[in-house]
Amino acid sequence: MTVRRNIVVVASAAAAIALALTGCSSGGGGDTAAAGGDGSVEGKEICYITAANSHPYVTPANEGAQAAADAAGVKLTIVSEEFSPQTGAEQLDSCVARGVDGILLWPLDDNSYLPGLLKAEQEGIPVVAIDTTTGDESMALIESFVGADKYDQGKISFEQLDEALGGEGGVVVLAGQAGNGTEIARSGGFMDALEESDSGIEVLATVNADFDQQKALVASRDLLTKYGDQIKGVYAQDDTMAKGFAQALSESGLTITPFVVGINGEKGAFEAIKAGTQYSTIIQPPFRNGELAIETLIAVMQGETVDEMVPLENTVVDSSNVDSLEPAM
Repeated sequence: MTVRRNIVVVASAAAAIALALTGCSSGGGGDTAAAGGDGSVEGKEICYITAANSHPYVTPANEGAQAAADAAGVKLTIVSEEFSPQTGAEQLDSCVARGVDGILLWPLDDNSYLPGLLKAEQEGIPVVAIDTTTGDESMALIESFVGADKYDQGKISFEQLDEALGGEGGVVVLAGQAGNGTEIARSGGFMDALEESDSGIEVLATVNADFDQQKALVASRDLLTKYGDQIKGVYAQDDTMAKGFAQALSESGLTITPFVVGINGEKGAFEAIKAGTQYSTIIQPPFRNGELAIETLIAVMQGETVDEMVPLENTVVDSSNVDSLEPAM
């Protein structure tokens, strides 16, 4: 099965989750009895190949995965790629060789995981992807993707900036790690929405800051030096990089107040929106992402049929609702 990058998120994430975990997708009964046995997964082992051990989004996602595994009585072995897809590919091979009962994979690029996924299929080990999709050929070997629609986040981010700027002005893009699935989807959604619109917004520059605040700070210093008051808006592909831009702007001595949009719904972004230094963010709850990914994988291990995508709902936060919502992290 292939998970399309351009998936339309259903209006209610809760409804989609219910469908996914009760086996309502086409293709069959998917109940525990049909799968044989009592469906218990207690004592079984899941290998979770996570993007990193310490990161504002990944860490709470890891905690959510652990909580769901503990609740089900499943042994969860977590190994960290530390944002290296080559390392992740080696870890995937190792998990398959150990004969675990299920694998949760956080893909970091389109190509590195295919050999390991082929081995997992040969061994009958189900794999679920969390947060980020990988290449189409690899996704055909993955039972389900659990996470937000990152392409849609890019489109929403464009719409937010377009509204804030009144359809004109120069913007800079602080993109994530080059080649990373999230970066590709968020960049693609933004640029496609721009090209499909009649907006007069102009992208002055796009720089990869790897979802890292310090790298975003350094990159933003350069952007502010080069473009100065031409920068009317900033598309930061996560709130961490938005912080880096804010720090660079405060150091620059410039009196400009560009509209900054971010993604993830971090506490710092909420505070910045309240202070008027960030225009918007999009909530993407990491703990629930990890929790739901394990729940979905367990459903597959129990013989249930799950949807190709189990989505997190994209909720926009701006000055109109920031006081009534809670940060994702």
